[in-house]
Amino acid sequence: MKSRLHKVEIKNFKAFRDFTLNLEGRHLLVYGDNGAGKSSLYWALYTFLQSAHKPKNSIAKYFDPADTQNLLNIHEKDPVAYPGEITVTLRDIATKIDTPYRISQVVHDTHENPVIVKGDLASDFITYRFFFGFSDFKNSDDFNIWPLFEREILPFCVTTGGAAGELKERWNALKKASPNPNQYRGRAGAKAYRDFNDRLTSYTNSLKPVVSDISAAAQVFYDTHFAQGDSTKVTLKLAITRDAYYSQEYEVKMPPVLRFGIQANGIEVKKPQSFMNEAKMTQLALSVRFASSLVNLHDSDLKLLVLDDLLVSLDMSNRMKVVEILLTDAAFTNYQKIILTHDLGFFQEFRRMIGTDSPSWSFYRLSNSKGLTSFKSEIETALEFLEQDQIAECGNRLRKCVEANLTTFLDQAKQKKGLDHLIDREAFASLHQKLNEATAQLSLDSYHQFAELLQSKLSQQHLGELVSPDEIDISKFNALPKDKKGAVIAKLYAARRDLQQCIINLLSDASRKRQTAIRLLGEVRRIKDRILNPASHAGATPLYTKEAEDAVKVIRALDTALTAALATL
Repeated sequence: MKSRLHKVEIKNFKAFRDFTLNLEGRHLLVYGDNGAGKSSLYWALYTFLQSAHKPKNSIAKYFDPADTQNLLNIHEKDPVAYPGEITVTLRDIATKIDTPYRISQVVHDTHENPVIVKGDLASDFITYRFFFGFSDFKNSDDFNIWPLFEREILPFCVTTGGAAGELKERWNALKKASPNPNQYRGRAGAKAYRDFNDRLTSYTNSLKPVVSDISAAAQVFYDTHFAQGDSTKVTLKLAITRDAYYSQEYEVKMPPVLRFGIQANGIEVKKPQSFMNEAKMTQLALSVRFASSLVNLHDSDLKLLVLDDLLVSLDMSNRMKVVEILLTDAAFTNYQKIILTHDLGFFQEFRRMIGTDSPSWSFYRLSNSKGLTSFKSEIETALEFLEQDQIAECGNRLRKCVEANLTTFLDQAKQKKGLDHLIDREAFASLHQKLNEATAQLSLDSYHQFAELLQSKLSQQHLGELVSPDEIDISKFNALPKDKKGAVIAKLYAARRDLQQCIINLLSDASRKRQTAIRLLGEVRRIKDRILNPASHAGATPLYTKEAEDAVKVIRALDTALTAALATL
């Protein structure tokens, strides 16, 4: 990828009257309530990239106050004096040269521009509507996802050796074409209809291998990322079960039937929408959607991955699985990611996984009243209170930060240990309880192993025969009868390798990481009642700035240490 999204300016379009986003090539994570404008940003970027393929009049209508299909801001009182437009500035990574592209009622900079055309085909826009469309089937319905496939996936599908977008263009042409344009009758008319149906069959045959590839890739994606913990083996299948055809009797073109099906332990499930819960259906839909992107990869200087509240059907643990996929899967490395969500908890967890100080990400809050503002974490807010000498408020924010970090750590630790069933996000736990539980989760197995080894290999009598209160007593060992001396030596030799391994484990990098986290948890216990307890702020003893500054350092270090220790579980 050679170009990055540098700046977005939107005027008089959907929810925005005047909006500017300075990304400077970074990824973007945005939190905002429903109605704040997240979807408007999504559709502005989508409209911008799509505009490269469309004739100028098809874009002009979105900005024409007189057109019923316009997408202008409904609150703009004078759209003529303040016309709508979208300007996107791309920056070349190597040369640092910025190139702005603008679309409006009179300007169409993107029209057939190779950079934007390729960027549109290589980019992926996924909204929660895809998953609602995937699962919005009644028990009596056949699971035919062709309408969803046609709208969301077909535009990006490519046959072997074909051009980008050719399958969508061929289908659009077939939908518009007349099966018997010359109105032939008799044999000539029958031949015209047969020829048209042959064209529909040929088109469907071109599409089948693409669907098969997506189906296979979706299974691999599901097995890699979601199959762990399944009580039954889930096998998914996408297949075209009926070719497109023209019904001469009803004078209507029938699209292909694209069925989605599953097997559970090899047994066909007739109605997946009834057998699977919503979270599992979302996992399967994600697998199909992401597989479609991976199968139909396009080379481009610009690649965007724009996601709008796509995970509303998943619980937090499954959402974080998807976050991990987006952040670590090599397939998404070359995308510039734009993630939009209305869920503050998800936003905070996503941000925590990225790292609040990551130079490659921007974090914003979007609201109707203030527009786009930098999002401040609890610890950043605590630092602001500290600078203003509002120590009590600083302490309150630090407490919230610690509680949130511990909750996240405990949930993820339980997931890694296969204890998802023990996660109860509705249950209340005090900070004291969370500190104790986190310490227990981090307790070093090697300590227990060491104790068990000593107890199993060497009895207290054996050790008493060898060791005096101060030092090893060689004279006691030499005085033993040969049979007892041999037994002791045999015990020592038998335990030697295991003892060495236990000591190595105790000194390992993983153990050091856990010990660091345990030590910092102890530091938080020490400052809990003094700094983090709201009740202490009303006491007579003053809260000194130095104590709060030290608390900030401890809590920041704890966040880093918990992340490092989590990887060792």
